[in-house]
Amino acid sequence: MSTRKVLGKNVENLKDKNVVIIGVGGLGCTVANLLARLQINLTLIDYDVVSASNLERQILYDKEDLSKKKVKVAQKKLEQFTNIKIIDEGIEENNIQKMIPKNTDLIIDCTDNVKTRLIINKYCLKNNINWIYSGAVSNIGAIYFVNNKNNGPCYECLQQDKDGQTSCEIGVLNSLVVMVASMTVNVAVNYLTNGIVEDKLLRINMKDNSVLKIIVKKKCKKCS
Repeated sequence: MSTRKVLGKNVENLKDKNVVIIGVGGLGCTVANLLARLQINLTLIDYDVVSASNLERQILYDKEDLSKKKVKVAQKKLEQFTNIKIIDEGIEENNIQKMIPKNTDLIIDCTDNVKTRLIINKYCLKNNINWIYSGAVSNIGAIYFVNNKNNGPCYECLQQDKDGQTSCEIGVLNSLVVMVASMTVNVAVNYLTNGIVEDKLLRINMKDNSVLKIIVKKKCKKCS
């Protein structure tokens, strides 16, 4: 009851909200775990299986889940809390339209993949859907709410054609993963309950325990 009291009178509206989480690895499985316990309806999209190297940071999964599909494991563990729909497939430009339910209130990216994020960005711009980019690499995390409903800067304005390194390539702190996932959920819930939008990029540095808020300006051809 304590969490629901903190969220205020609009918390009951969460039962009617529909959130899509793309990627249920380190960030995604934690985001899904927290949102499911608030009884938000979830669609989970991922094609990967649980591997031994995942267990350090993907805290929804256990050794008994090795080699099983992540979406199926997540659904089994979380359907006790809310409605869980799963899609065992990777996001591509030619299939994203059929994957995203028409009643989606918010999309949360947890993919660790720039190509997929650009696909999400293009789709959400076209369909006027708000979404959250979240990322965690090494000891640096980032969260950005892409406010398409209010014509805000998009993900390309932030990314500016930079590929960057992924957590698979250089690793990531498990504590950072949980931190970014928790703050992503906070950004999502503030929006879903009270319409509060975090309009700045949140940059988390676990090396010095700092959190910066950075203004994102319109820079890409679509927005400027």
